[in-house]
Amino acid sequence: DHRSTGAGVMRAPRDRHRDRPDRVCVAILLGVIVGALAATYQQRSWAGAGREVVSTIGFGESGGCADRTGDAMMDPGGALALSPEPSMPTDVSVDPKLRELVLKTRSKDRGEVMLGLANGVMICRNTKICWWDGGNILESFLEVTWRRLGVRNLILAVLDDETETYMAKHWPDVPTFRSDLKIPDAQEGTHPANKVSTLKYDLLRQFIATGTGVLITDLDLVYVSNPFENLHRDADIEGQTDGFSRDWAHGKFGGIDDKTMGWGGGGLYAQVFTINVGCMYVRPTARSAMLMARVAHRMATEQAWDQQVFNEECMFPAHGEQTTGLVSIRILDYLKFANSKTFFRSERNRFIPGDKSAKSDTPIMIHMNYHPDKHKRMLCLIARYHDGKLNACDEFPGGSEPGT
Repeated sequence: DHRSTGAGVMRAPRDRHRDRPDRVCVAILLGVIVGALAATYQQRSWAGAGREVVSTIGFGESGGCADRTGDAMMDPGGALALSPEPSMPTDVSVDPKLRELVLKTRSKDRGEVMLGLANGVMICRNTKICWWDGGNILESFLEVTWRRLGVRNLILAVLDDETETYMAKHWPDVPTFRSDLKIPDAQEGTHPANKVSTLKYDLLRQFIATGTGVLITDLDLVYVSNPFENLHRDADIEGQTDGFSRDWAHGKFGGIDDKTMGWGGGGLYAQVFTINVGCMYVRPTARSAMLMARVAHRMATEQAWDQQVFNEECMFPAHGEQTTGLVSIRILDYLKFANSKTFFRSERNRFIPGDKSAKSDTPIMIHMNYHPDKHKRMLCLIARYHDGKLNACDEFPGGSEPGT
């Protein structure tokens, strides 16, 4: 209240009634009594109406909300009609051989597969084309995932003759599919790993069209246990974070203080690390399908890193003429689906030394996305979590250089 109370200023109207406190008190008391009676009556009316409304709503065969009273619950001319919920795209052509393989391989209980993409770089016979100082990443991945954990709903998309021959000779029982998808011309000159990754979005569109849930996986990671047993399945996209702390993984607010603005110089902004597209679960929903189409289109027309494009489409809000991917997102537990910076650096005391680490801190997966010596660290993790050599990883530095 900015009004002055100094001498010579007229008192506010409420001040002129100080000589009649009895009348004011009586009026207030009557108002409270009447208001309480009215509120009680109205509450009973609303409660009865609520029971009536709930009784008219059920669930249809598809699991969606069904109105049992015709137009009573939703006017078809309402706001939803202006921008209706998306429906599953019908313009996706699924390779007949892939459809047959997916339907045969996916899990019987939930209809899900694990999908990996592999080319000769992952075998690394030519150390000039692999950047992790040698080592067969594909072999180590399959040794753990297929042989030791027994993940039988795995499909490997092989992308060249070398990988197809290798799989037929050494891993003939693993379901494989030779994709005829071509790396977009727009990606000419980009990193070899990025080129391969651009193909996953068109492949995912086909998997989604079969109604299959997909756990897309890179190969430079070690599963400690079956990841399908640790998914929530309550979002369109459930992905590993590149964040390495709780705040960075789950999101946090930062602030600015612009002193040139004076009183209005403060402001908040949101920060969250990107989803790693090398370990994420995709539910077969219309929104997921539309997201994959958007990313695939951009990868076919722009020279860009697919993970950055994916996160832009997932996380940035619609603005102006720019629409959004519309998907719902869940971040996988950053301590259970850990990246290598979390394991070896930011949460090192939780995991290392291995013989001191609590059993409850055992991760489900560790992804070697922060370190160039990928295969060596994969081998130490296999030795620790699958061979029982608890201190196998203790000598590895937190960063990529000794002493870090």
